[in-house]
Amino acid sequence: MKLIERYIFRRIASATLLTFIALGAMVWLSQALRQFDLVTADGQAMTTFLQVSALLVPVLVTIVLPVSVMIAVIYVFNTLNTDSELVVINATGARQMTVLKPVLVAATIATLAVGSMTLYFSPLSLQIWTSLITSVRSGVIDSFMRDGAFVQLTPKLTFHMRNRDADGTLHGIFVSDDRDDAKAMTYLAEKGAILRNPLGTFLIMGNGTIQQRSKVDGSISMIEFSSYAFDMSSFASNSAAPDLKPLQRSTAYLLHPDPADPYYRDSPGKFAAELHDRISSPIYCFLFAIVPLLFLGQASSTRQSRNASIAAAVVLVLLFRSMPVFLPSETSVIARIVMYVVPIGLTVTSIVLLLAGVQLRPPERLIAFGEHLFGRISGLVGVRAPATAQ
Repeated sequence: MKLIERYIFRRIASATLLTFIALGAMVWLSQALRQFDLVTADGQAMTTFLQVSALLVPVLVTIVLPVSVMIAVIYVFNTLNTDSELVVINATGARQMTVLKPVLVAATIATLAVGSMTLYFSPLSLQIWTSLITSVRSGVIDSFMRDGAFVQLTPKLTFHMRNRDADGTLHGIFVSDDRDDAKAMTYLAEKGAILRNPLGTFLIMGNGTIQQRSKVDGSISMIEFSSYAFDMSSFASNSAAPDLKPLQRSTAYLLHPDPADPYYRDSPGKFAAELHDRISSPIYCFLFAIVPLLFLGQASSTRQSRNASIAAAVVLVLLFRSMPVFLPSETSVIARIVMYVVPIGLTVTSIVLLLAGVQLRPPERLIAFGEHLFGRISGLVGVRAPATAQ
């Protein structure tokens, strides 16, 4: 690359990295905190929490990296225009390839990174994550046996016992089960024990009552029992491997799924749809990088706000990226073809327009409306609106 091309690429790369760190940290934190109660409140070590949350990173990369590239391209070329560097580049007679090449290199690197995640690392991390979560949950039966503590096994299931003997007998058992949409159940028992057998894991309670409250009419009924078995199999360890969904299967498995797989027998189209989504998703990195350049790649007057162009670029990219979500890719071959045609076709079209010197701008009426709206909002929050061309 030429000197100016390396200069633009370095700025895009550094802006992408900083944006990815900022956005990635926020997304990772929001997802990691969802697992915090599971792996810490139930007696797990902090290292388990870090391991569980670290396994979310490959999935995070596939979501955040394309957006980071788009934000970086917008920031860099808007700054180049504000500092009049784009004017200098155009004045030297540089071709459009001068600004396009560093963007293509950045998009190619992002595509390779996202492709490695979608095709290999993301399904692998999700498999490990599923196994780890299953292992964590398998220890809940033992970890919630804390004398005098109220432990939430799920947001709607709470367990409490007064104390436990050396032989495993539980005393003063209280269970609040609000998982049923029609009724709430409260179990009180003098004593009990955990029973494990081939049928599952059960909390056997003795000499107690069940209070049942209807959520429809508020009526309450009481049932006394001498012995009652409460199923806790979903919280017990399971030697069998957890059932994996297409999202958690390897790419090689999606290419040749096991005909005996019960999930595949029920929904074979989901396996094909997942495979094509993994292959086509990385290609959108080019779209995230080049469409903003189509709006911002040429110099314009610094007195003319680029807010409308930036907004239009972002809206178009997000609109194009969301199209596959609405396609019936599980059942339609045409929809699967469109998953490739959209990113490839729009990327090629954008490159052709860029090389032809075309710069897209929103309609003047839309720009005027946007500037007027921005001015009103700026006035309300006390921010000075940018000057517009007369």
